[in-house]
Amino acid sequence: MKELIENNSEGGYVTISIAIILTAVVLGIMVTVAQLGIGEGQVSLALSKGEDTLYFVEGCMEDALLKIRSNASYAGGTITRPEGTCSITVSTVGQTYTVTASTTATSYKRTVQAITVRSTFLGQIVWNEQ
Repeated sequence: MKELIENNSEGGYVTISIAIILTAVVLGIMVTVAQLGIGEGQVSLALSKGEDTLYFVEGCMEDALLKIRSNASYAGGTITRPEGTCSITVSTVGQTYTVTASTTATSYKRTVQAITVRSTFLGQIVWNEQ
């Protein structure tokens, strides 16, 4: 009977090795999933901030077009709001106005350009984001 009972000391080393390998694999998967989640959060935040900046610049453009409508000699300048500051440039060829609104006050830079014809009112407006 003593021959049937053997002391197998290698079984413990194999079990510990498998446990360490499995722990490393699970830890690697967890770190990868966490990094992907953080990256997705950063992308979502950048998209949201970029859209907010675009809306802000479009609002500045609308203000500039209203100023052109009421004053044919409006030459641009800056528009300051709580969200930031826009730079407006206006170039005129006859009754055709090319208006560019841009902002550099935020980390997300946006520029919008509009071309319109001004007679007694503003005609059709071509609006482009650059």
